Amino acid sequence: MKGKVLVVDDEVEICKLLTQYLKKLDYEASYALSIRQAVQNLSDFSYDLLFVDLNLRDGSGYDLIKIMKDLCYPSKIIVISAYDGEQHKALQMGANLFLAKPFTKQLLEESLQKLNFLTK
Repeated sequence: MKGKVLVVDDEVEICKLLTQYLKKLDYEASYALSIRQAVQNLSDFSYDLLFVDLNLRDGSGYDLIKIMKDLCYPSKIIVISAYDGEQHKALQMGANLFLAKPFTKQLLEESLQKLNFLTK
């Protein structure tokens, strides 16, 4: 296994597609559909990387990023959002990368490479 990844998105289909693809890349991947569920997962397990959507059922992905930073949680964070205009704010708030939706497998792999989670 290359690492443990949590996908946090309110769209079940995106969660399933992304976790399935990450598993094919040999990651241990799971997902959460809300901030509450993500925080529960974070308290139970240690993750190397999180994919965080900005629009969640119980708040903003920014809320989750703030919780993680307040707890000094060491995971890398890739924000995934359809709102390109949020890239600057996401990086300012503590995300390591911003990946605009919809994204391709190639863009996903490039993001993983930038964070040294995938070698060429």
